[in-house]
Amino acid sequence: MLGATVPTTGGIHNAFKWGDEWNIQAVQFYLTLSRQWRVNHITEQEKEKFRKAWKNSNVKEVVAHIPYLVNLTSATKSTREKSIERMIAEIERAKELGVRYLVLHPGSPGKNGKEKGLEFLEEGFEEVFSEVNPDGVEILIETMAGQGTTLGSSFEEVREILDLLNNEEVFSVCFDSAHVLEAGYDIRKESNYEKVFREFEKHVPLKKIKVFHLNDSKTKINSQSDRHEHIGEGEIGLKFFKKLLNDKKFKEVPKIIETPEMGDKSEKNIKVLRSLYSK
Repeated sequence: MLGATVPTTGGIHNAFKWGDEWNIQAVQFYLTLSRQWRVNHITEQEKEKFRKAWKNSNVKEVVAHIPYLVNLTSATKSTREKSIERMIAEIERAKELGVRYLVLHPGSPGKNGKEKGLEFLEEGFEEVFSEVNPDGVEILIETMAGQGTTLGSSFEEVREILDLLNNEEVFSVCFDSAHVLEAGYDIRKESNYEKVFREFEKHVPLKKIKVFHLNDSKTKINSQSDRHEHIGEGEIGLKFFKKLLNDKKFKEVPKIIETPEMGDKSEKNIKVLRSLYSK
């Protein structure tokens, strides 16, 4: 199931226009304004336009990305408090619109270090769920590149986060190809494909991968630097993407591109990926 991050200029219902224009089955976008803490109001009319546009579209799955502002592990109390409020709002919005998946960067604890960050993460979600019942919304912990003090760059750490949050129905994984390479997992060689997923499965069942982010990487393996590149133009190349797209066990899992720039560039990346399917 191919997908892309799509523009929502003029309203989130316009996401489906791009999905149909690019002939993809999944779209990803922000449910709320991504660069400010204030949550924009959504009217009943806007909700109805969104539902109608989805119903009339060929798009099967909607994936929403939690804004990068949200950091439940932050060393700053005010940031944690605002992050909790925002998570509550994001879950409520997803429920209102019927969006199943919310992708979350697990957070960066800064000077406090990993253990304190994990403690804040657990406490944060306890508070979130005391205010809102996820009720069909799944939060996907994204695999990260390891930049700075960001959590979730190793498969072991993703498992640790899932164990800490201890809710199999709510928490799963978004597997980002660029981040995985940048964190040190060699997905460049075709011969390593099964090896990397076996390593993942030592810690997390493959069925917990609910969404893939398909991005090539501007930076080298184990760079711990999060820089996306267009498909086939970076350090990963095409072999990994070809293996993944033809892997039957992931056939129904949404595969979302987040490559630099949208519009014509997105369409080009989708065409490259589509060309990799076996005839």
